[in-house]
Amino acid sequence: MIRAAAASLVLVAVACGGPAATPSPPAQAEALAPAPARLRGTLLAGADSTLVFVACGTTTERPVLAPPSSQLLLAVAAVNGEVRDSLFVELTADTTGGALTAVETLYATSLSEGTRCDRPREPFDVVAIGNEPFWRVTFDGTQLVLERPEPPREMVFDADPAETRGALTTIIGRRALGKVHELKLGLLRESCSDGMSDAWYPYRAEVRVGDLALHGCARR
Repeated sequence: MIRAAAASLVLVAVACGGPAATPSPPAQAEALAPAPARLRGTLLAGADSTLVFVACGTTTERPVLAPPSSQLLLAVAAVNGEVRDSLFVELTADTTGGALTAVETLYATSLSEGTRCDRPREPFDVVAIGNEPFWRVTFDGTQLVLERPEPPREMVFDADPAETRGALTTIIGRRALGKVHELKLGLLRESCSDGMSDAWYPYRAEVRVGDLALHGCARR
């Protein structure tokens, strides 16, 4: 009886079309959007508020769209004031369309010292600077380095990973030697001018090192 029942089940399966069809593989995930391209070159700001970008090493003019979040229009206004003129910029942009769509403006300055295309790109994740007195802090992902004209001219700190909360990014560096054991760098996403040049930066910077507080601007 058991064999008969098993045979009947086999016959029913064959009659209904045989074994179930193999399920098709899941659809492939949609391709990720390409990361924004990092560009540097001359931005031509027209009297009619149009923006045209010419990348370093090329003569090709490409129209630029500037969403408010990109801060590009803030940079143009900070460098040029009310005058529509050309300036040097570094930015990230979506290049998938016919026009460049600015994503983030990294740095901007006037062309009074040339296009700056012949200068190498900063090899750091963050550069913060200040004046009166001059200071500079660089962050390469693992170390914070404070530079000043007076001794000690350079102080190196092993850095913790950066922490971002809202518009504020904080990076803390520590070291075992010397009188100063900790440096704290705060970056606030807000337009900034260093007060000594016509350059524009997308971050205000504050450095706390020992009992000293330093204020300036920063770029990423």
